Amino acid sequence: MTEGRPRPIDKLKAVYLSVFIDVLGIGLVIPVLPYLVLSFPDTSASTVGLTIAVYSIAQIPGSIISGAISDVYGRRVVLLASIGSSALSFLFCGLAKTLPMILVARAASGLTGGSISVAQAVVADCTTVEERPKFLGLIGASIGIAFTFGPGIGAGAAAIVEAAGGGVKEQYSIVFYIAAAFGALGFVYAWRNLEETRPETRGLAEQKKDDKDEEKKEDGDMKKYFIPIIFTLNAMFWSNYAFTVMQSTYGVLIFEEWGWSTTALGSILVVSGLEIAVLQGKLIKPIVDRTGKHVSSALSNLLLGVFLLALPLTVGVKPLHFLAFALHVAGFSLGQTALPALLSRFASTDGQGKALGLGQAVQAASRVVAPVASGYLYDNSEEILGMEYLAPYLVGGVACAAAGVPLVFIMQANKRGEKGEGGGEKGEGKEDGDVELGEALVVAKAAEVEGAQI
Repeated sequence: MTEGRPRPIDKLKAVYLSVFIDVLGIGLVIPVLPYLVLSFPDTSASTVGLTIAVYSIAQIPGSIISGAISDVYGRRVVLLASIGSSALSFLFCGLAKTLPMILVARAASGLTGGSISVAQAVVADCTTVEERPKFLGLIGASIGIAFTFGPGIGAGAAAIVEAAGGGVKEQYSIVFYIAAAFGALGFVYAWRNLEETRPETRGLAEQKKDDKDEEKKEDGDMKKYFIPIIFTLNAMFWSNYAFTVMQSTYGVLIFEEWGWSTTALGSILVVSGLEIAVLQGKLIKPIVDRTGKHVSSALSNLLLGVFLLALPLTVGVKPLHFLAFALHVAGFSLGQTALPALLSRFASTDGQGKALGLGQAVQAASRVVAPVASGYLYDNSEEILGMEYLAPYLVGGVACAAAGVPLVFIMQANKRGEKGEGGGEKGEGKEDGDVELGEALVVAKAAEVEGAQI
């Protein structure tokens, strides 16, 4: 770290708390949104799916646009707009008298819902390459804690209204009002405490250049690193796809196998949220530091994929099943830090928002595809494979694990390229297992000759 540079945590505390408050509002409405939709006439499970998916559909262009705008006009204004729009969306959902009003509110929230990608860009602005996994991990910890407490608060608020004699609409609407209040609180806090961090805006470009790792970052751009970026985005897509398969089908799986329902599922999700928070806060950075971003990213996809496939295969042995579930969640937690950190490494200093916004858009696309595909495969698994439940877990698990493999090949190819050019010494400041990727396009051809598939 350059002498005299402020500690990253001093600038990032406001970002973490803002993201926590924003995501807490999202977590509040998770248990009640399906039932609010079903309270309208002529609605079904398909209507619920559409209402959930419309947010992710709108988030695909929204994340890209938000990230690009933050690179031009600054992070602060985009983060404020995202948090404010979430609060308004929750308010409109609570006031909604018709289903189309809810759909419009959800779409508008998704279109401006780039708070996480912009928060990641803020972290990239304030940290060096070595520091980045730790501080990206704290965003994941904030999200994990918010998703741990949010659903419980939402369900509790609905139960209180029900006990007081409130009707179905009142029960669900009050939760959206509380979520809107949290969003408004987050907006006010961010307005008062968030500082602009984009280097050109805050006049610290020269200070950034003093750090040798950041010099290497500034030499790169998305065209130069096209192949590594494509493979990283592919790994992000299948990582999120695999986790969404679990989210979309796991409740049905444990109901059909064990007769467990909402309370049990809620308890499992609370424990998994705590697991994510602990892993992000304590263990993820040491893993990424020790193995490098490439290997840790590939490892995250491997854990996610293998133990997604293990879920339907271990339902007969509950301790083994929940061990597989915990390792699946651990893979997701590792990927939420390692993959954005790797993607950030490929982007130039003034392109962090665009690159990380693209990553969020890819993940949003997976959240559109995965529920539809996994639902179809789950219902037709016996016809396709001759086994109940297995098909969505097999497809998602194999694709997710395979998507991580090219990241390791790219790392190895660049090691060979560096040895050929400079006698095999690593450049100063490179992590073990995380070498410079500037020559990836050239080295890829050499690797193909040797049989490595890049």
